[in-house]
Amino acid sequence: MRQLKLYYSIMMLLILLMAAGCASIGRMVDGTEQERYLAEGVKSLQTGKTRQARELLERVIAAPASSGLTDEALFRLALLHLNDEAGKWPARSLALLERLKKEYPRSSWTYQSAPLTAYLSGVQASHIRDHEQNLLLQRENKALRQNIERLKNLDMEMDKKIKR
Repeated sequence: MRQLKLYYSIMMLLILLMAAGCASIGRMVDGTEQERYLAEGVKSLQTGKTRQARELLERVIAAPASSGLTDEALFRLALLHLNDEAGKWPARSLALLERLKKEYPRSSWTYQSAPLTAYLSGVQASHIRDHEQNLLLQRENKALRQNIERLKNLDMEMDKKIKR
């Protein structure tokens, strides 16, 4: 009987707190939920379940920011995104690392990510230069093909005139 009263008392207290919209209880639930998602995400990484790990880490960074959780999730997620873009430029990784640097400048994860961020920034700059160079070469190739066509047409016209 005594346990039942204690149970009802706790339930009433929780209901009252929820009805009053107590923000601190909500943050505690979010924080522990984020911790659970992060822990499960790390376990998934260790067992090679990268898709599941990515989903769990995305949940952590989508929740309200929490130092020690969100920063680690951003770093790990950035590493995961390096591999999954099938030869495309890993822009998502760089965006996550830049977010990490901006939102958590004093985090140990930011410090660890600095060399990777610098490397990816350099690769991005190189990628942009290569893309611009390719566009320029495509324009030049198009102009050369047009000139070749004009020369062919001119040559055919000259052959016709010579035959007459």
